[in-house]
Amino acid sequence: MRGPARPEGTGAAGRAPAPPHPLPVTTLLPARPDVDLDRFARLATVALGAPVGLVSMVGAGGQVLPGCVGLPEPWQSERATPLTHSLCQHVVTSGRTFVVDDARAEPLTASSLAIPDLDVVAYAGAPLRLADPAVGAGDRADGGEPAAPVVGVLCAIDSRPRPWTPEQVAVLEDLAAACSAELSLRAVQERQRLLLTLAESLVGARSVPEVDAAVSAVTRTRLGGARSVLMLRDEHDPTLVPVTTAPGGAPGGVPGSAGPPVEHLDEDLPAPAAARGRRPLLFADRAELTAAFPRLAQGGAGDGPGAGAFLPLLVGEEVLGVLLLLWPEARPVLAAEEEVWSALARFTAQALHRAQLEQRHRSRAEVLQRSLLSTLPQVDHLRTVGRYVPAAREEQVGGDWYDAVVLPDGALSVVIGDVAGHDTAAAGAMGQVRGLLRAFTWDRPEPTSEVVGRLDRALLGLGVDALATLVVARVEQDPGRGARRLRWTNAGHPPPVLLHPDGRTELLRTPPDLLVGLLGDVARHDHAVDVADGSVLLLYTDGLIEKRGHSLAGGVERVREVLGRLHHLPLEELLDELLAELVGDRGEDDCALLAVAFDPPATAAR
Repeated sequence: MRGPARPEGTGAAGRAPAPPHPLPVTTLLPARPDVDLDRFARLATVALGAPVGLVSMVGAGGQVLPGCVGLPEPWQSERATPLTHSLCQHVVTSGRTFVVDDARAEPLTASSLAIPDLDVVAYAGAPLRLADPAVGAGDRADGGEPAAPVVGVLCAIDSRPRPWTPEQVAVLEDLAAACSAELSLRAVQERQRLLLTLAESLVGARSVPEVDAAVSAVTRTRLGGARSVLMLRDEHDPTLVPVTTAPGGAPGGVPGSAGPPVEHLDEDLPAPAAARGRRPLLFADRAELTAAFPRLAQGGAGDGPGAGAFLPLLVGEEVLGVLLLLWPEARPVLAAEEEVWSALARFTAQALHRAQLEQRHRSRAEVLQRSLLSTLPQVDHLRTVGRYVPAAREEQVGGDWYDAVVLPDGALSVVIGDVAGHDTAAAGAMGQVRGLLRAFTWDRPEPTSEVVGRLDRALLGLGVDALATLVVARVEQDPGRGARRLRWTNAGHPPPVLLHPDGRTELLRTPPDLLVGLLGDVARHDHAVDVADGSVLLLYTDGLIEKRGHSLAGGVERVREVLGRLHHLPLEELLDELLAELVGDRGEDDCALLAVAFDPPATAAR
């Protein structure tokens, strides 16, 4: 009879025996039949002349049998047993092949319920390991390189006592090596699917929150419910700041905590340490984590089994931040998967770098765009309120603007426009168009069609490369009539909406003229309407009404519906609600609004 192989005892050099390996919290595979592993179990029965062959995986909660041949029912169908019925656990805890000629006579196994319930007497089991062992992890196998964690056992079982010959044990170990290769190949394919899924998800991520959301979704679905935390290096302070900060988080972002707070790069915590060392820090369970960082054991933060990976995000030599992957349970093979985590970190770092560059470009375009938006005048019971919402994507920023000018004759001129193009060049062209239009409007009292006609000729004559849609309107003051006169011309722009005091909306739809910047001589037309006191004129760009999958006409009707429903609100609140419902914080295109409130002369502002 042979018992389990034991770790080396204390020798001349005084090396202490290695402690037994703990059982993993979960198993690599579930308790259901696996055709390929059934084949390995059958090969074990043939090669060793035994009636039962198993590919088992043992965790703290019991033993599962994805490969199983010859067990009595109900075990053959259920593919699982409690630990009280598992001799394979001794292979996992020792990390080595375990053989016993008669389990009834071996003190380590004599009390196992596998003997009466599963008819287990003779047993031979060899460990299954994933390839690419991590240096320094686990006991050394046969005096060679460090062994990867045991993920399963290939065993042969007989219902009668029998000696296992060295040749039979060698064959079993050869079969176990082949089965390990099968499991390793599956692991590689799963890693490739993980990285491919992540790469596909990150292609469309154009902002830091989108990168964070993509990584979170992929890790949650492809990594057994792992939680990801993206921490960015602050540009001004030596700190790591989580993209989403949960209040009351324990330091280090350990599993089970509410979330990591801001962490200083000099702190003795895993995320700063990973950033300083520019290499992944991997902990198969929380015991490993708190052994390396004792501070995390304070206040119960180190309780429980969870694994953690702390991955520096590098672009060249620059550390952008750290990605934390946190599992609610132990992950014994974590260190053997370091190459996967490094690749995942590279993909994330590249997407993050791209998103940060786009954010900087967006910020510059927005600064330029906003600098060209006018300070709106308030005069003679006409209030003007503007709003600008940049697009969600950097390349959609730059062309929209509004303007309002009080003219020498007391009239109010208002403009809404959209220059073709969506970048800083469009913003620059918009600035030229806006400047010319302001000058022409101020220069002389003339119909709006003439103002836009002068702009046509100037753009062509000065070689300004700009195409734009716009509405130029003029509000003429005549309070004694109880109404003011609105005159406008439309150069290919969405029609203005007039909100009446009773909540009715009127679309100032006219046959649109050609957009500006195409020809120097275009027929322009003037339109006019009387506007009653208490009304609101809304000018807008197409970012308010354009939505993928919807028509422009439908977008205009949604604007009218919201205005009519909320007409009782103060003007600024009305515009904010309109944007919230139709655009949100960031739309598909940038959006500008200009509203003119026709307040009654004797009434306070709405």
